[in-house]
Amino acid sequence: MLISFKTSIKKRTTENLFSKFPTKKRLSTIGLALISLSGCGDLFEPTISEICESHSEICLDLSLDARCRVERAEIIRLRYYNQDTKDDAYKYPLLLNFEKYLTCVEEVQHIEHVKRKGKEATRLKGVITAQREIKRLSRETKDSLDPYLSYYHWTRFNDKDAFHRFERYAASNRVTDPSLLVSLASVQIKTDLKRTTETLHRALSLYTDSDDIDVSVFYSLAAIGMDLENYRRAYVWYGVAEAFDDRLGENQRVQLGEMHDLPTEILDDIVDEIISNLKSVTFDANALKLDKL
Repeated sequence: MLISFKTSIKKRTTENLFSKFPTKKRLSTIGLALISLSGCGDLFEPTISEICESHSEICLDLSLDARCRVERAEIIRLRYYNQDTKDDAYKYPLLLNFEKYLTCVEEVQHIEHVKRKGKEATRLKGVITAQREIKRLSRETKDSLDPYLSYYHWTRFNDKDAFHRFERYAASNRVTDPSLLVSLASVQIKTDLKRTTETLHRALSLYTDSDDIDVSVFYSLAAIGMDLENYRRAYVWYGVAEAFDDRLGENQRVQLGEMHDLPTEILDDIVDEIISNLKSVTFDANALKLDKL
């Protein structure tokens, strides 16, 4: 949930800025990458029915009725393409898919089927399987060095060791996924606004499509500016947020400029330059000298 800036701009806003981060996109990315790496992601990719026919052990513990087909199919494909994989990476999307599958089968299990009571048994099997597999995979990956699995254990179980592993990875130059840095910033913002700003700047530099940018980054940078009483910085990031989030009008920025007698023409030029850089995926906070704001 994004922060609301319709309240007084003097209110402290750096607490609880970040919501849980979406995993759907990451999930799809990992899934496609794993299929590609397996060498099986070609024009002759087997259907779910074909996989279950030739590898029944992959499918037998899942409910096979018409419900939850999408969630079940994702699990089956991940299992199929990673039968001989020793790397833990695929277990992150597998865990997420089992969570989605469990939610689905639990919901449909409550639907009464007067003439088809047999379906209740297969759905119960799906619930039991999902619960068992989530526990098993969580146990197996508890000490994994994979950054996404470390993130999973931190966010699901408040595992401090997992967070520190995640933090070390996210703070390195090996990160290519901006969502990792946004997640790290959600913790840093509680104690270190300078480091948070640097982390969010780095996150913005990693996006390869401006449509994918998490707009909460702009709101957070604006809020940091407010908390530091750096109203020029807050003005600039409000302006950038306006360009990427139609729900935000210009009243907040205009009010800020008038209240603190800011050099709005100069700042508007900086806003335009940042927006241009973000849309052309060439954002570089150092080149833009944003630390001078």
